[in-house]
Amino acid sequence: QLLALSAMSRLRTLSRCSGRLAARIAAGAAASALVNARRSTLAESPSVSVPGVDERLPPPAKLDDPEYNAAVLERWREHVRQAREAWQRKDMPAAEAQLKQALEAAGHFGGSSAPMATSLLNMAQFYRRANRQADAEPLLLRAADVLDQTAGPYNKVTVIALVDLAKTQLELGKAASAADGFEDALERMHQAISSSEDGHTALVPMRPAVLLLAARAQQKMGQEGEAEARLRLAVGLLSEQWGPESPRLIVPYDALG
Repeated sequence: QLLALSAMSRLRTLSRCSGRLAARIAAGAAASALVNARRSTLAESPSVSVPGVDERLPPPAKLDDPEYNAAVLERWREHVRQAREAWQRKDMPAAEAQLKQALEAAGHFGGSSAPMATSLLNMAQFYRRANRQADAEPLLLRAADVLDQTAGPYNKVTVIALVDLAKTQLELGKAASAADGFEDALERMHQAISSSEDGHTALVPMRPAVLLLAARAQQKMGQEGEAEARLRLAVGLLSEQWGPESPRLIVPYDALG
């Protein structure tokens, strides 16, 4: 259970975090973000294949109109809300359709906007939950790139996207890419924890799980020594957080053999 994360719970967390950025765009307060959005539309961004979505979206319109932006943002939020409700009643086709419509609405703000990042993450989480990792991977690649620009490289949401990308690659049998991704995420965690009390609070609990995943990727590559070092570090961190007798230590001890 240490490695298990609720996809829809995290979807709501990601939506709230990125949603605050999106609200600033819609209100017209983030003028620079609107300029960036005009320069970097979805059509100009790296290709993201989303089944059933027309990728030939028109350029953003009325980016300098706060009222119009607010209306588009509200429509986007409504699609996200309906997708969540469809998920809760286990109507997967309806959830997917609403997420695709949210992605199209997010295109109004440009390919490097907060709504776009959130929609990419939401769709990726949906596909991961549906065991459609091949569909999730390109979305996570794009989302991580956008979040680097909007939320920052050391933001918790950005790091989560990188971890989910690496997990997806590991599940697709791309152990080398996954190992690189976990290494990147761990380095960002280290930088955030070292430089920010907020980063410490948000990211410290994530480190043991990411270390375990990184060890798994290294084991698949035959790097047993490196994997063992990761596992022992995870054991040490978990012992500090939960005590040496915590059942949370079962997984890393079992992996150590």
